[in-house]
Order: sequence, then structure tokens, then C-alpha cells
Amino acid sequence: MVPGGLRCLVGGVEAAHDGERVPGATPRADVAVLGGGLAGLSVALAFARSGRRVIVLERDGPIGNGGADELFDDWERPGIPHFRQPHNFLGLGRRVLLDEAPDVLEAVLGLGAVENRQYELLPGDPESQDESFVSIFARRPVFEIALRRAVDDEANINVVTNTRVVDLAADHSSRGGSVRVTGARTGRGEEIEADLFVDALGRTSPVVSWLVSLRARPPLERRTECGLIYYSRHFRFRPGVEMPTVRSLHRVPRGEIGYMAFGMFVEDNRTFALVLMIPPWERDLRVLRFEKAYMATALSMPSLVPWVHPDQSDAISPVLPMGSLQNVHRSLMVEGEPVAVGIQPIGDALCHTNPTFAYGASLSLHHGFTLARIAARTDDAPGIARAFDAAVGADAAARFDAVSAEDRDRLRLWQGEPIDVRDPSDSMALFLRLTASMDAAKDPGLFRAVARCVNLLDPPDAMEREEDLIERARKIASEGAPPSPLGPARAELLEVIAAE
Repeated sequence: MVPGGLRCLVGGVEAAHDGERVPGATPRADVAVLGGGLAGLSVALAFARSGRRVIVLERDGPIGNGGADELFDDWERPGIPHFRQPHNFLGLGRRVLLDEAPDVLEAVLGLGAVENRQYELLPGDPESQDESFVSIFARRPVFEIALRRAVDDEANINVVTNTRVVDLAADHSSRGGSVRVTGARTGRGEEIEADLFVDALGRTSPVVSWLVSLRARPPLERRTECGLIYYSRHFRFRPGVEMPTVRSLHRVPRGEIGYMAFGMFVEDNRTFALVLMIPPWERDLRVLRFEKAYMATALSMPSLVPWVHPDQSDAISPVLPMGSLQNVHRSLMVEGEPVAVGIQPIGDALCHTNPTFAYGASLSLHHGFTLARIAARTDDAPGIARAFDAAVGADAAARFDAVSAEDRDRLRLWQGEPIDVRDPSDSMALFLRLTASMDAAKDPGLFRAVARCVNLLDPPDAMEREEDLIERARKIASEGAPPSPLGPARAELLEVIAAE
């Protein structure tokens, strides 16, 4: 492998270069992957293991070295702003690795990641399907390095770092009026040719605008606001301190307190992360970017104290803000036909949702291996586009719709609308998130339905279509005591912060 340079296959002879064009040669591969994050690495590995030659064009520099902590501290990924934000790797992602790349799963666990066997929390007798309720606790750099090292070990893959893709080339003579993408141009003036291009450039992918500039019909692109500003911080339990027991699928405290929300993420090697989330209009609480205000806020919430109190854990990162969060759904299929062929968006470039849900990593794995399986059955470019859309298109659209609806209703709640989250007729989305999910451990059927939904093993509307289940969840909630406040009132919290 040639770090930072392109490897050209010309007449079966491999020629290496580092930003300088080989006279008379055009870099070509069977598959060119634009972007080397989780989606790009997944699809590259999937295609290479099916016998295809793959080139990955990655804007950032070489990979990190060392163990989990060195990777988290030192591996620079400026092209991925959320690289050090907390992640969760859900049951769907684990199942893909177990079926398609068990060596990667083994490597992730070898770096200190932990399997969250959610089925251990199930009330009642186990069933065979319960073994699918397993997610993976890991920091993003730890998970990504295992995937990247597997990619680097594949002879059929060339990863080219420090290379920014700036445009596409296309042929307009395709049947059916679709633009056919034939090349990708880099910032160094190279044009890479391939039979198939994969857009793995993430939520800010410019591919839609590139296609429009190539006179393609405008692809579908939908956006809604998540309505959140994130403030995250990573911690490690002190020696001898055991992780508190929380009987929820994620084994952590999560909730909302009327004007903000919080969520914990367990990670690898006794680390965890806390995310405090506020709406964009909440300017007084933007002081959470400062460590004193952040810690005062965290320690004001009883369920978080056993985690973040200085006697329990040490902070291992500064406060990490993240804003401008949007839900994005794109599709190259318009009125049943692809507007462009020879290129396919996957992962966050296809559908990006509120990161609180942690869908991105697992959907990236799923999309990558699904696309490779489809392309192994046919070389017909329109056929690949249609088959991939049939496999994942409706799911991506439905997940965008479901998350957008929940984000909308959460903002309505925070703006003071009288929404009863224990009543599905007020808001089905908030009922499922803040009532049914919280009571899941009280009923085996409810637990399984929530686990399938959370782990992406069922469509996002599966639970709400089960009327008996919704009624059972509503009855459980009505028979229980009203939930206690999970944190202070806003005015009280501002006083606590001001006292620091």
C-alpha cells in the first residue's frame, strides 16, 4: 500500500505514485469508494472480499497507532467532526459483523470493547431470537481502527489518504436518461475511473450538487432540524469502582427534564460518555461548554451522580460541543427510476438522523455489505440502483420520518405544549421513547419489541402497528407511580451553575 499516493493498475502492471500522474495512465478500479469512515471502510471490505478491486479516497491522513487510549487521544480525523463524540454500535451492526466479518468483531473486542448482552435483562423465559439483542460498547476510534486494519490487510484494496474528491465525471448517453458517473476528480487533478462509485462522504456529502451540475435530474433530498446542541464528555471509572447497575437496554441513565435531555454511553476499557443536550434557543445553558458548568449540571441530576462524581470517575476529555444537527434523507431514485447510475450513496450520505439514536454506524455496516451482495449478482448499473433501493430505500425513508417526528414533538414539549408522554394519542413518538421504552423491563413482550426497535432489527413503525402492545404499555404506565423529576427545574439549575 502506498500511503498518500494512488496505485494505478495499467495493463495488469501496478504503478505507484504520490500525487503525480503516471504518463498515459488513468487510475482505475472495479469500485471507487469516496470517503474512508465507517461506511466507506465497510463497503470496501465487503467488495474486496467478494473479489473486486477497490480504491478508497480519504481526505484525512494516515491511521492512528497504539491501543485504545492512544487512538482516542492522538488519531486526528478532521474530516469527521463527530469522531470523538460518543457512539453506540447496535444489534444490527453486530449481526452484520458476526455474519460477514467476524474477524473485525473479534478485533474490536480485543481492543477492549464490550458486548452488551441485553437479553440478560429480559423478564421471563428466554426465546431463541433473544440472542440477537446484543450491542457493542466502544469509542468510535476503537471501532474504526479494527475495521481499518482489516481493510489494510486486504490485497484488493488501496486506501489513498490526504486525497479530497472535488467533482465527478459522467456520461450522458445512458439508456433511460440517467446520468452515468464514470469518474471522480481529486484536488490534485487526478481522475479515477471505476465501474461503480460509492458515496460514503457522510451527512455533508456534496454528491447531490455535483450530480445537478452534471445535468442530472435533481435527486431527492429532505432535511429537518434535530433541534439539539450537544455537549459531551468522556470519563473512566476509578480503580475498584464498578459500573452502576441500570436495568435498561443501554444499561445507563437517560431522560429529559422539560428543557434539556441527557444520555449516557458506555464505551470500552471502563470508559463512558455523558451527553447533555439543549435546544438551540436555550442561550443561558450554552455555558455547558465550560467544564465547571458542565460538571455542576451533571452532579445536579441524581441518576448521574454515581457515574460522574469525582470519587467514581475521572474525566478523560474536555467538553466536546456539537451543533447544527439535522436529519437528512437523500435518494437517487425519483419516480421509480435512478437519476444517476454508477454511483450509490450509503450510510450517512443516504440517511443521517439525530445522533442520539445512534443509528449511523450500524446502518453504515448494513448498507455496505448489502450493496456488495447486490453488485455481486449483476453488473447492470440501473439494476444495482433499483435493487439497492428496494433493499434499503424504504427503511432509510421511514427512519428519517420517525426520527424527524420525535424531534418535532420533543421541541413542542420543550416549548411548553401540554403533551402527556404517557398517552400515545398525544405523541406516539414520545410515548414510545419516554414511556414504553422506560417500562420495557416490566413485560417480556414489550421488552422484545423495544429491543428489536432500538437495535434496528424491526422497521421503525413496528411497535406502533401492534395495538395490543401499545395498550399494554399504556396500562403499565397508568398503573405505575408518576415519574419523579430527573433533574432540577431550569431556574434552580441556573442558580447551581452561577454558584460555581
